Amino acid sequence: MARVLLVGCGRLGLAVAKLLHKKDHSVTGLRRDISQLPDYITGISADITKPKTLQQLQLMTFEYIVVATTAGEFNDAAYRRTYVDGLANLLAAIAGPVKRLFLVSSTSVYHQCDGSVVDEQSATLPNHFSGCRQLEAETIANNGPIASTVVRFSGIYGPGRYRLIEQVLNHQGGSSELFTNRIHIDDCAAILVFLLSQCENKKSVDSVYIGTDSSPVTMAEIKNWLAVMLGVDKNDLIAAKDGARRSSKKISNNKLLALGYHFKYPDYKSGYGPVVKNWLDKNKK
Repeated sequence: MARVLLVGCGRLGLAVAKLLHKKDHSVTGLRRDISQLPDYITGISADITKPKTLQQLQLMTFEYIVVATTAGEFNDAAYRRTYVDGLANLLAAIAGPVKRLFLVSSTSVYHQCDGSVVDEQSATLPNHFSGCRQLEAETIANNGPIASTVVRFSGIYGPGRYRLIEQVLNHQGGSSELFTNRIHIDDCAAILVFLLSQCENKKSVDSVYIGTDSSPVTMAEIKNWLAVMLGVDKNDLIAAKDGARRSSKKISNNKLLALGYHFKYPDYKSGYGPVVKNWLDKNKK
């Protein structure tokens, strides 16, 4: 049984905690409000953006730390405060030895927009604040006192994440030329626990992995398929114009597959099917 500190208890964090609990690990969850945490998580009420609230960590010991925080707002200040300063505050507050830190990052650190294949060795020159701050956080983790593994997730979807569904219902289509990459939140959680288990089994784990499913597709393909599932005429979808954050890349998960991870949802159809059913069930009149 490993003692795990989970920093950030949103949807992804709670999914990680549930899987860790099933493997009989001890989970301590750090978040501002711990009143709604399930009983198998020992809650710590703290805020990584406020160093004084983290002082209690100096009296605790953990074997692993999983950082799955969210900025709350989509702006540079919030990203810097949470991902960059928050992580630095957390590392400064940890007193005891830790085997490994797992940091949730994003494929937004990649700048490629020409439809090329991208993997862990590809250049990272983000041109938007979101990718810049995530990459800065990765650097802090890599240069910190704890051995670290960064997991760069692509576009996360799953129950409660209905952005694309709502766009299709509003007849917002997608480009037929730009590639996008997706991953179900269940696979995100399972990947983090899989990597932690590798460490527990004394197997080698690298410093960075990409978490994405096995089927990069165009946004038009996903939205046309969702339209059929939702009973929307796909001919009524209006393709969005390429915006300032134009991105198109085929992100590879070969490194994770080679390590032995098996996806529960290897493509968008297997993953979005249950999500659409969940949405339809919630919105029956």
